[in-house]
Amino acid sequence: MEDLDVRSALTAYVTEDEPPIGLDGARILARGRRSRRNRLLAASAGVLVVLLAIGATVLASPRQGEIAGPSCPSASAGETRAQIVDRLSCVVDKAVRSMLPPGAKVERLTIPGETPPPNPFHLIADPVGTAPRDALFHMGVRVTDERGTGSVYFLALLDDASSGGAFSMARCGTAVPNQVSCEVEQLKEGGLRKVTERANGVLTYRASLTAPGMNVEFWSSNSGVLEQNGVPLPVQRPEPTLNAVQVRGLALTPGLG
Repeated sequence: MEDLDVRSALTAYVTEDEPPIGLDGARILARGRRSRRNRLLAASAGVLVVLLAIGATVLASPRQGEIAGPSCPSASAGETRAQIVDRLSCVVDKAVRSMLPPGAKVERLTIPGETPPPNPFHLIADPVGTAPRDALFHMGVRVTDERGTGSVYFLALLDDASSGGAFSMARCGTAVPNQVSCEVEQLKEGGLRKVTERANGVLTYRASLTAPGMNVEFWSSNSGVLEQNGVPLPVQRPEPTLNAVQVRGLALTPGLG
């Protein structure tokens, strides 16, 4: 996503009085990917736009509640943006997989012209500044299990001290379209905002943690289709892939700051 595109979409999100979770994450993800795709197509005249690319790799999950494999890298001074992406991708991968049922099929959600990475949890970093942390880190995956197909998304804004920015406090707004419920918890980790939304039958659970230097958000729905251009999403399972308690747990995952 171009810097100006990101700034216009996020300025109010990080500076005004509205709650941080008001950001429409699915649209931001799709917008960033469309921008990236357009730049690639402009640089390569004659490239054909591919229809929806679906990650073919099916990744076996550990038993629910377990996180297998080696530990993720720890945050350190002087991290490059690529190192931050690798670290956060590892943390998100392990956290989400620990909550999926055995045998769940995980695929990257993509737009036309985007090739999914080998690891569907590998984050995209859309710059909003020059410092390594000044980026919108995000990803979305489609999850299919015996109950049907749904999705899990992650989005993070990390504020570099040199930028002088600050995130709004977690709070619930009023008369928010499609919002069924909203609750804020003040925890030692920061302000945690939990929201339930319903739109055209699609149910979504969101949890956003606002703390010094970061705002991270997870959400899960009962549709495994990436929202684009405001087209209503199909309902593909009775309930979201992850329930509200699980989404809340993801937002409190250590190592995301």
